[in-house]
Amino acid sequence: MALIIDEIHYTYKDIYESAIARAQHIESDACITRIINGNRQIIFIDTDSVYEQLILWLATLCKGYIPIVSHPHMDNKYRQQLISLLGKTDIPNDAQFGVLTSGTTGMPKPLWRTESSWSNYFDIQNNIFHIDKATRIFVHGSFSFTGNTNMMLAVLWAGGQIVTSDKMQPKRWQSLIHSHQCTHIYMLPTKLRLLLRWNSITCSCVQYIIAGSQVVDTELLHSLHMLYPTMEFILYYGASELNYISYCTGEEWHMYPGTVGRPFPGVTVDIKDDYIYVSTRFSICGLEGMVTVGDKGHWCGDYIIFDGRNGDIINRGGYKVAVLALESQLQVLPSIEDVAVIGVPDLLRGEEVVAFIVPAEGVTVSEVEFDVRRAIPHEEQPKYLRYIDAIPLTDCSKIDKELLKEWYNKE
Repeated sequence: MALIIDEIHYTYKDIYESAIARAQHIESDACITRIINGNRQIIFIDTDSVYEQLILWLATLCKGYIPIVSHPHMDNKYRQQLISLLGKTDIPNDAQFGVLTSGTTGMPKPLWRTESSWSNYFDIQNNIFHIDKATRIFVHGSFSFTGNTNMMLAVLWAGGQIVTSDKMQPKRWQSLIHSHQCTHIYMLPTKLRLLLRWNSITCSCVQYIIAGSQVVDTELLHSLHMLYPTMEFILYYGASELNYISYCTGEEWHMYPGTVGRPFPGVTVDIKDDYIYVSTRFSICGLEGMVTVGDKGHWCGDYIIFDGRNGDIINRGGYKVAVLALESQLQVLPSIEDVAVIGVPDLLRGEEVVAFIVPAEGVTVSEVEFDVRRAIPHEEQPKYLRYIDAIPLTDCSKIDKELLKEWYNKE
């Protein structure tokens, strides 16, 4: 068994034969847009089905064309602009497939990769993530996002089994994890918090939880251990352009709070003027030497402490509020279930701080406000607190801060 999607089962033979069959007629497939770029053919795959995305991606490679998978629910304007761009952009000679950036700050941008830039690293990353042919991993989200693409292909490379769902239903996820006795969970912390919020039954089959580089905290790790008492937590830090950069276990995170770990084998990291620079042979086409994607950090011994992405600063009348640090401080308060912080224009100070808060069960607004005043320095306290039922997520499982800004502006 290779893939289970909401109780529909696909064997390795099913996937192989489906990919070979679809390759024969890929140019006329209803789920693709064929793009001619010089003497190269790009196959733009546009379907929300994870199974269809995977099969068409493999079929396109089999045919010798260049696959790139559209993000779900992509704005039609962006989609048309992207298709136009793909027809005229320069494609490196060695490129074999494309990936899209998440598009959280605008139109998703295409990046180009060789197969070997991932496949030559699968054995190394699988060893760190404890993935082998006995692995049964629960993954949620579109195949179009590079973290999911890489993890799913790495599991198939190892001969393991992928379990997923097309539905945004945390209770269903937990049911699938239980019924298929999943050994691994791969999710960003935003979705792990959803699992914790909507599930309370302990699950002893999960041995490892692998999470991408978003904010974690002591309470999250403790709650995960309560729900999955036999699991080991592994946090990694990476970028679409650079592949995996660093990793740590939950125990290491407790020793160095805020860390994203030590560099992966074969990856060199340096920090210059507060920016993280990386050198790796497993990057996208065209990157050489030490490069940065604008992330900031500093060293604590051999461990990288992540200080946020370039732009994650709110300039409040000359006082700079670090969004990542403030979210971390708010997240650990007992009265707060979940939180997201944004900056908004302010006539007096230039920018002001807004915190969208999901209160803990049974907690009053006055209790939240008391905790915030007590725990957060005056200069960093949000001017506006907004209370919501759940933090909205983008299709790639990141906090949808553009939507939060829309909500605030509509008030």
